[in-house]
Amino acid sequence: MDIDKLYYTRGILSVQWSVDGEHLYFDTNITGRYNIWAVPSNRGWPVQLTVSDERTLLQDPSPDGRYLLYTQDVQGDEKPNLYLLDLTEFTISNITVTEKIGYRDTRWSPDGRSLVFAGERQGPGTYPVFQFDPDKGTIKKIIGHEAGDCESLEFSPDGHKLALTRTRNYQYTGASVYDLETGNETMLAPIDDKSTTITGGWTRDGKRVYVTSNANDRGIDAVALLELKQGPEFQWLTLQDWDSQLVDVSPTEDRFAYVVNEGGNVRLLLRDLNGQEEEIPPTQGVVRAAKFSRDGKRLAIIHASGDSPHDIWVYDLKARSLKQITDSLVGGLHRENFVNPQLVVYPSFDQTPIAGFLYVPANIKADHSHPAIVYSHGGPQWEHFNSWFPSLQYYTSHGYLVIAPNFRGSTGFGRGFTESLRKDAGGGDLKDLVAAVDYLKSTGYVDPSRIAITGGSWGGYLTLMALTKYPDLWAAGVSIVPLANWFTAHENEDPVLQKNDEWLMGDPVEDHDLWQDRSPLFFANRIRAPLLLLAGRNDIRCPVKETEQMAEAARKNGVTVEVKIYENEGHGFVRRENEIDAIKRAASFLETHVGQRSTRG
Repeated sequence: MDIDKLYYTRGILSVQWSVDGEHLYFDTNITGRYNIWAVPSNRGWPVQLTVSDERTLLQDPSPDGRYLLYTQDVQGDEKPNLYLLDLTEFTISNITVTEKIGYRDTRWSPDGRSLVFAGERQGPGTYPVFQFDPDKGTIKKIIGHEAGDCESLEFSPDGHKLALTRTRNYQYTGASVYDLETGNETMLAPIDDKSTTITGGWTRDGKRVYVTSNANDRGIDAVALLELKQGPEFQWLTLQDWDSQLVDVSPTEDRFAYVVNEGGNVRLLLRDLNGQEEEIPPTQGVVRAAKFSRDGKRLAIIHASGDSPHDIWVYDLKARSLKQITDSLVGGLHRENFVNPQLVVYPSFDQTPIAGFLYVPANIKADHSHPAIVYSHGGPQWEHFNSWFPSLQYYTSHGYLVIAPNFRGSTGFGRGFTESLRKDAGGGDLKDLVAAVDYLKSTGYVDPSRIAITGGSWGGYLTLMALTKYPDLWAAGVSIVPLANWFTAHENEDPVLQKNDEWLMGDPVEDHDLWQDRSPLFFANRIRAPLLLLAGRNDIRCPVKETEQMAEAARKNGVTVEVKIYENEGHGFVRRENEIDAIKRAASFLETHVGQRSTRG
């Protein structure tokens, strides 16, 4: 399979309707850079609306259809400015004009006369709410961050109130409503240091707020309603065995779209407040987003699966018909060329069942001769979904089995499973990856001397932990944008991540021994397998110093170490030429050290 063609397959991150329903706005990397495009909502030729070399991400169109709001950062630094594109005159205005300041959760008021967002304008790592007046061009703070940083902003239908989520450590969250006329805030679900509650919309009468919360006996995400009073009194709407999350609320009637995550397959459903429910196709793979049209008659859906990339589909609610709007595959690539992964479950060291996806190349024999890869997802509070991963398709096309476990600490399996990693990062999760090696061996396909490990971000960290704590298991490791030293990572990373690290790992002084034991840098002398490190110079999550010091320490051990730092990237690679360069380096490295028959003793 040709790498260049595979990576010319397009990505789609989000979608919005035009006010008249005639077009869909979406952000895609058709040109090799993420920009904003428009496509007719009944399918047609897309038109590029922004032209930039920097990552440009869609937010919201204004209610009158005049403006399109978007963000744009610089060389992957994740500190974007907010921009307005005038869709009549096609002029662009930078409305924030700042450097190294984060913004998020933008929302237009229903009348389009103001725009709210959370931002770091009063200091790094703090997110109060600001209001922008597009007529005057002024910005003022309206909600402070002292009771918790703000996110997930949602105007009430009359525009007089704002529902928001509060968080103090980016683990536990509460929901509140702020009255824009009186300045009073009502906590509907206080931050309780044991659950998350995230705001997501309003009922049409403006008397209740939709939330996604796991503040229930099961610790499972579900959609609920909250009354506008001190609470919480949850009216659970979708509580079941799997996590379910709100996606969008109909603008014309009291029903909502939500997704159910069944072990990494994410299904989309519609439900009204009387309990009537309908499942929306496609039913296999992952629904990334869904958005009601302004008249409530159609849903725009972003869908992908293990064997097909992200595309936009439109579902007509009355006709119950589905139409594909975009085609992200390039010529010469077909779904039948790709491997559809199998959902598997295997026992870990303590018999905890670990779910994951197994990618098996076509037409291979169970003769214990094939190379394999353990692929570790990022996060750790994330999940490997049955979605599109071009790197894994490339590896399977070249004969590698790949297993992608959802180790402890992953989302999608309840709050208890996610929190089991607290004060045990690089412990139970790493053992779950080691157990994946045993599972691979049990398939009968794999040569035990030809198993590699790879991953990005947290997956890059676990790759380094695996190479240092279990050095004899691996033929090679590819670590992408990793953390290597908890102390220096905490010192140099974004303040928001510092709060998260302290929740996960404790205090760097009081828990010094744990921080040191779980820092692979201090055990680099144990590495035996060849190591490839890939990083971005502008990474605010796992700063480039992590990669540089790990490379230096591993080289002292006399093992093969290759390093590539991309000067115009951050936490992950979004420029197509860098994506292609990175996968070519990884593929060549693995072919040299794993793809050929091993001679290791």
